[in-house]
Amino acid sequence: MILAFDSSTSLAGLALYGPQGVAAEFSWLSHRNQTVQIMPLVQKMLDVQSLTPAQLTGVAVATGPGSFNGLRVAVSAAKGIALSLSLPIYGLSSLDMLAAQHAYLNGNLCALVEAGRGRFGTAFYKVKAGKWKSEGDYLNLDLEALLARLTQPTFVVGELQPADRAALAEKLPKLATVLPPAASLRRTSFLAEVAWQRQQAGDKGDDLANLQPIYLHQNQP
Repeated sequence: MILAFDSSTSLAGLALYGPQGVAAEFSWLSHRNQTVQIMPLVQKMLDVQSLTPAQLTGVAVATGPGSFNGLRVAVSAAKGIALSLSLPIYGLSSLDMLAAQHAYLNGNLCALVEAGRGRFGTAFYKVKAGKWKSEGDYLNLDLEALLARLTQPTFVVGELQPADRAALAEKLPKLATVLPPAASLRRTSFLAEVAWQRQQAGDKGDDLANLQPIYLHQNQP
């Protein structure tokens, strides 16, 4: 059973994934209280499935980009459990997690997470027939810079305030298809699923000591 953590932003999530698929998933708006919320909710989720920590086979964690404090919470919790129980750990970027859950689309995909001060952690992908491929590096963009980069029809998914959604629809009506909030929620079960697939394929996990959050500097135009 894989236990997955995501507290990349104020939207946080936990999931359990095993041989039959998703066993439990919990997503919530944390209001930046992940530090005190996350471990009690892990215990509650295990209790719901009548599981003990000894029954876990691996840990997964969203590595960002996102908020500095939020990322530290999830990565520290995941590393602590992996170390204490001698479990493999699997990291996946928050943006790749969003891309994975929209691989059913065809075309261009732009994934976003809040980076604070009106900026977004951003990545671009090609999606086709159930597969997604990253196109370039992770970026730290404000809304105007994001608008400038959307030069072809693109699905936009991720955390956007209502005003930002309206701006994209108004300024790029023929280019940007903004997915609704419910479809834009990062689903931690997809993170857990990717980790489960890696483990089933014989992947021993990432190096515990070297697994680090992805922090983006504000250096893009």
